[in-house]
Amino acid sequence: MFSVVCLLAGVSCSYFESEPALKLPENPGKEIDRIINTLYENDQFMGAVLVSVNGNVIYKNAIGYANLKDSIPNTIDTKFRIASFTKPITVILILQLVEEGKLDLDGKLIDYLPGFPKEKGKDITIRQLVTHCAGITGEWRIPNLIDIEKEYYSRDQLLKCIADRDLVYPPGKKKEYSNFGYALLGLVIEEITGKSYNEVLQEKICKPAGMKNTMEDVTAQAIEKRGIGYTYDYFTGLEEAYFLDMSFCLGAGGLISTVEDLYLFDQALYTNKLLTNKSKKLFFDKYGYFSMRYPFGKHSKKIKSYCLDGSINGFQSHNHRIDKDTVFIVTLRNVKEAVYENQIAIKWASAIVSPVLAILYGEEYDLPKKSAAFKIFKVLIHSGDKQAEILAKEIIDKSTDDYYLDEEEFEFFKKELQEKGMAEQASVYHKIATSYF
Repeated sequence: MFSVVCLLAGVSCSYFESEPALKLPENPGKEIDRIINTLYENDQFMGAVLVSVNGNVIYKNAIGYANLKDSIPNTIDTKFRIASFTKPITVILILQLVEEGKLDLDGKLIDYLPGFPKEKGKDITIRQLVTHCAGITGEWRIPNLIDIEKEYYSRDQLLKCIADRDLVYPPGKKKEYSNFGYALLGLVIEEITGKSYNEVLQEKICKPAGMKNTMEDVTAQAIEKRGIGYTYDYFTGLEEAYFLDMSFCLGAGGLISTVEDLYLFDQALYTNKLLTNKSKKLFFDKYGYFSMRYPFGKHSKKIKSYCLDGSINGFQSHNHRIDKDTVFIVTLRNVKEAVYENQIAIKWASAIVSPVLAILYGEEYDLPKKSAAFKIFKVLIHSGDKQAEILAKEIIDKSTDDYYLDEEEFEFFKKELQEKGMAEQASVYHKIATSYF
C-alpha cells in the first residue's frame, strides 16, 4: 500500500540486508490465531490484536470481554486505554508545533506555560520534558498516588499538583521517567494553540490519518464501545481495576483507541501526513519509540524494531514496528496482572510478538504454556493439598506438556501464601516446589 521509507538518517536500505527476510507461510492468519486462542484458553490474554505486513492487514481479532458483568465481548471496535502509547502521540503534536514555528525544543517551559513557577521552571526545556530529563518527579515517588489519582483535576488543578512538587534533580542532569512531565507537555500544547488537547489531536493527527476512534478518555463521559479494565488477583481472579480519573493522565496516558486506528496511525507515519522527514527522524531516533534488536522465535533470533509498551489501571498496550517490511503488530488488552513486574498469570506482549514474528520470518516457535507454579498455587488454595500434589506429580512425570517450570515463580507464590497468613498451605507448596528444584 505504501512504499517502505528508511527513516534512520545516514543508514541506507542496504543496512537491512543482513536482517531476517520475510518468509510468510500460506496462511499466516491461521497460525497467529492459534497463538491468540492458546493464550486465551490459558487465561493469559484478553483484548485485541492486529498484524500488518507491507501495509496490508493479515490478521485482526478480538477475544474475551469488554464488560464481564454484562457479557459484552471485546471486538475490533472496542476502545482500550492505550496508556503510554499516548506519549508518542503527544511528541508528534509537539514536533508539529516546532514545524509551525510556534515552539522551540530548547525553549524554556516558563515561556510557553506562564503558570508554572518561574524559579522552578527557569532551566527546564521542552526537549528535557520530552526525554524525561527535566527533573520532574516520577509517580513512583508519590506515596499517596492511588488516592490523588482518583480525584478530578481541572487543568489549573493538574498544573498545581505538578508545580507544588520539588524537582528531584537539576534539569538536564539525570533521567527519570515522568508522566507529570508529559502532562506539562499536554498543557503546553493547549496553551500555545488555545484549544483542548483533544481538539488538537483530532485536527492534527486523527483527521489526517483517518482515525475515527481515538480520543481523550473522559471518565464522566459515556463513550460508545469503551472497554472496562480488569486486574488479575492471584487469590480471587479477575476484578475490575481500581478507579482512576483520566483527567490525571493528560498527555501521558489519557487516550483510548482501537487496533485499527493505531494501524492507521502507523501507516500515516510512512507518509508526510503527520510529520516532515526531518521531524520523523527525530521522532524515531530519539523521542517516539524505543529502538532495539528484538528477539523472537524459539532460538531468539533478533530483528531491528521500534516498539513501545504501555500500562495503566486495567489495561496494557504494545506497538511493534519493523520499517523494512512495513510490519506492524499491535496488542491492546483490558486485563493486567496485580503485580506489574510479573508476567505469570497474564502474559506480556512478548508472548504474542515473539511467535508472530517467528511466523512472519520463517523461524521455529513454541506455543504459549501455563505457569506450573501458578496452576499448582491455584489448585492448592481452591481444591486443597491432595489435588495440588496430584497435579504436581502429573507435571513432574510429564503426563502433561502444557506447563513451564520457573523456580522464582514458586518462591514468589510461597511468599504470597505466607503474607496471607496461610502458613500450612505455604509449607505444602514449598514441599511441592522442592520436588522440582
